[in-house]
Amino acid sequence: MSGSSALMAIGHIFLFHILFLSFSEPFGHGAGAPLVKTKSHATPFLCSGPEKGLRVVHKYGPCSPFGLNKTAATSSQILIQDERRVRLVYRSHEKRGGVGKGKGNRKDARETYPLNNALGAGNFLVQVGFGTPVQTFHLTLDTGSFVTWVRCQPPTSRCQQRQKPLLFYPSCSTTSSNASCWPSCKYEQWYKDHSNAAGNFLVDTLRIEDDDKVEYEIPEFVFLCALTDNGDFGKASGILGLGLGSSSYKFGSYSPVSQTATMFDKVFCHCLPTLENSKGYVYFGEKARENCPFSGSYTPLLRKPSAGPTNFYYVNLIAITINQKRVPISSGVSSPGTILDSGTVIIRLPSSVYSVLRSEFQGWMTDYPRAPPDELLDTCYNLEGYANSEIPKMVLHFENLDVNLDQTAITWNAKGKSKVCWAFAANEDGLTIIGNHQQQKLNILYNIPDQRVEIGPGKC
Repeated sequence: MSGSSALMAIGHIFLFHILFLSFSEPFGHGAGAPLVKTKSHATPFLCSGPEKGLRVVHKYGPCSPFGLNKTAATSSQILIQDERRVRLVYRSHEKRGGVGKGKGNRKDARETYPLNNALGAGNFLVQVGFGTPVQTFHLTLDTGSFVTWVRCQPPTSRCQQRQKPLLFYPSCSTTSSNASCWPSCKYEQWYKDHSNAAGNFLVDTLRIEDDDKVEYEIPEFVFLCALTDNGDFGKASGILGLGLGSSSYKFGSYSPVSQTATMFDKVFCHCLPTLENSKGYVYFGEKARENCPFSGSYTPLLRKPSAGPTNFYYVNLIAITINQKRVPISSGVSSPGTILDSGTVIIRLPSSVYSVLRSEFQGWMTDYPRAPPDELLDTCYNLEGYANSEIPKMVLHFENLDVNLDQTAITWNAKGKSKVCWAFAANEDGLTIIGNHQQQKLNILYNIPDQRVEIGPGKC
């Protein structure tokens, strides 16, 4: 073979290799769970972090499937969306059922249930698969929603090689069928900003692949096929809801936590990454216990207060320490309780507690010039030129458990590194929310059978 022929042959082999990798699906097929895999995820350039568990990525980080970067405009957008979620969802304890009155409450043939509330910023994404052959999607990870939903083509439509990759095509899946509640389980959710999501419940196979090359296959999984979703839901194809299903709702048993109870024993753990570190993880069942090892301390999961929103994880936050000052949070002040929620971004505190902590933070930062507020964050500083700026330490004191916040969880970079805001906000109705910004770089293990939450340093 001549030198030119040899080079041409090598080129053909290389081209075939590239094409094969380009069109390989990230999920495999077949029965049984778990399945051992040999392929790894392809990651964007500059994407770094641990290769473990079901990968969690920040929507605006270098691992984002949407190729977005955080900017000043993005910062404001996130905070606006976050405030909308808190305003529309968490104040729902004023009205039973979790949604305000609107079009969705009209009495007609279509039944309406508060299955998923305002999506909010939806900062953290996971990739999962539905159907056979598998169709993959990026969904928002949300411990405040108890139903999983994905944008869909109508089940009656013809299979057309997935012309819209953000949509699930039930007609292209050989394992898809209507849920047993059909046709009475039609769903429509209206929000006060006039956005809505509507559709039907389907049954199909859910596939979750982690970076340990293991695929979990959950057959006959019930999820919402959202036929319409008019509103600002972002580029995510839906929600992976890891919240608690409520028996007070018709579809409470459709919670993924409940549906996978025999496989995962209602135990899961997550570590949410910072924007810069870009990658985190979720583990389920026994692997959650192995990879988020018990530190010896935990805080109890509480029953939902009678006036509180449903489907959330409640704990008892008793105090917060900033520097050496400990500020108590009495049960009366924090009523109806404290929620751990991956769908909310910024921590919300009762106004009286917030005011004391803010004064202490401002006293520590007197050497730095103030900067204009950033949406709901009213305590901001211009740190341009201050290479060694110091941020006060903060500790969250839960019942039986103290959690040291990472410095990245205490402040919010509104404009690169130059404008920094204190990442705390007041909530006038007294409800305390621990948002995902404060959950960064922590292993948080939800052990529902034992009614406890374990929190410790994570590896993301």
